[in-house]
Amino acid sequence: MRIAIVAPDLPDEVVPTFPALTDAARARPGLRFSVITGPEAAPWFRRHPDVDEVAVFDGTTLLAPVWTPARWRAAREWKVLLGEHPRLGEVEYVIDPFGTPETLAMARRLPATSVGVARPSTGRLPRRQPYDSQYPVPDDLHRVQAVRVLFAAVLEYSLHDLNPDYGLSIETEPVVTDLLIDPSGLPFDQDGIALIRRRLAETGVTLDDVTANPPADLAEWQRRLTQSRYVLVGNNRCGWLAAALGIPGVCVCREGEAKHEGVITTRRSRQKLINVDRAPMSQPEIVVESIIQVITHGEAPIELPEGPVRGRDAVETSPESP
Repeated sequence: MRIAIVAPDLPDEVVPTFPALTDAARARPGLRFSVITGPEAAPWFRRHPDVDEVAVFDGTTLLAPVWTPARWRAAREWKVLLGEHPRLGEVEYVIDPFGTPETLAMARRLPATSVGVARPSTGRLPRRQPYDSQYPVPDDLHRVQAVRVLFAAVLEYSLHDLNPDYGLSIETEPVVTDLLIDPSGLPFDQDGIALIRRRLAETGVTLDDVTANPPADLAEWQRRLTQSRYVLVGNNRCGWLAAALGIPGVCVCREGEAKHEGVITTRRSRQKLINVDRAPMSQPEIVVESIIQVITHGEAPIELPEGPVRGRDAVETSPESP
């Protein structure tokens, strides 16, 4: 059995879909996936062992107005794509977990039963449904679990374990760095990032900064994460890959994002990657001091700002957080 997945060209959204692919492949032995997505997301989808075909296509070109040269070119390029990937003609379902205009346009053009997500909170379903079949997924369900539920409903199997398995093979690497940090995903300003770097340098914590030294490919992303004792990341591709690999650390989310959007750690990690999104725990001063205490086993002096800590006292974490 073969299923096609249409996805936008968003690398940050790829790893959260992996548990659904793993669930489906276990429930239906022999199931394989074809993915149609853009060039940035394509190599990330290729990391999952059950994805054996990734077709690269810019779905936004299908949104050009009808009877325009751009739309005609897109239609020709789509026919070329189908000719180069004959297995797309074998799919039984095309599943769109994202519901963006470009993924909907691609789903409509594949010769298979199209399945998408309906959001009950937006009101009644439209009379003319955009997909052949729509499944209602509540807005307050975490995005990882929402995709898992969607696949289980389409393929008619039961989810017995809510603990996600991302399906990634992990090779043991010797720890060479105390902390891997991805400043590009952190919701801090430049002063906050500078404060974090200064405090880490003062306490002698060895640092792997992926912004200063970007990984060359996905294999290097995984190697450098598994060689790190702890991570400080945001809710982006680096944070999700760290969660999938079971690397402990802190994921700083935007306010109100941790519960429904924050990373979910694999069962393989005894120490979870904790989501924080509320002051004071999400402030750079508290985040860096907490990490220093963990890495130095409480031997480093704590340096907090004078006076009361800014913001509210409430702390919101994901269900994975202690």
